[in-house]
Amino acid sequence: MTQQKLKCLRRSALAALITAALSQNMAYADLSVGSIFGQTEKGVTISVKNLQTGLKRELTSDNSGRFNFSQLPSGRYQVVANGVTREVNVAIGTGTPVNFSEETTERIAVVGSTISPIDTSSVESSTVFTAAQMERLPVGRDISDVALLAPGTVRGDSGFGKLASFGGSSVAENGYYINGFDVTNARTFLSYGRVPFDAIGEQEVKPVVLVLNMAAP
Repeated sequence: MTQQKLKCLRRSALAALITAALSQNMAYADLSVGSIFGQTEKGVTISVKNLQTGLKRELTSDNSGRFNFSQLPSGRYQVVANGVTREVNVAIGTGTPVNFSEETTERIAVVGSTISPIDTSSVESSTVFTAAQMERLPVGRDISDVALLAPGTVRGDSGFGKLASFGGSSVAENGYYINGFDVTNARTFLSYGRVPFDAIGEQEVKPVVLVLNMAAP
């Protein structure tokens, strides 16, 4: 291969790498913003305002009443159309719907309690069941039956007893705690100190750990 051909190949390879890098950066940039879209009447002026940064944008709905604000930084936004105000959250890489059409607006009231609320103050995966929730759950009165309701938990090999497997781990890797004290059988790791089911105040399921808090006397 001549020196000239070698130089041409190197230049082509460098150009391909630069193009790939620019394409990748553009893809990541698209995921760093979100959008607000929705429906209202034809020809209505809609404005959005980021309540944290003060960013404002305005447009007019099309002939079908549709509108779309793209490339919005994430955050809390105030959306105004025809004197009606909505507040929404915009997340990166997603679109947030806002509907101002009276004909299609539907109100639904939901009353109830959550089984496993998400704790956004921590990155740790954890599911907590209170005594009141466990009383209403249609499962057996056993901590393993309750634990199986947590995400990533499955029933372990029946040859080791009625134990749950957390996050794909072996049942022999489980740890059991009652009021902060380790009650795992240190010899076999396949059993633990048990308490009456009705005496449990809370049950928490973490990766390879099951924690019980006793109810107040």
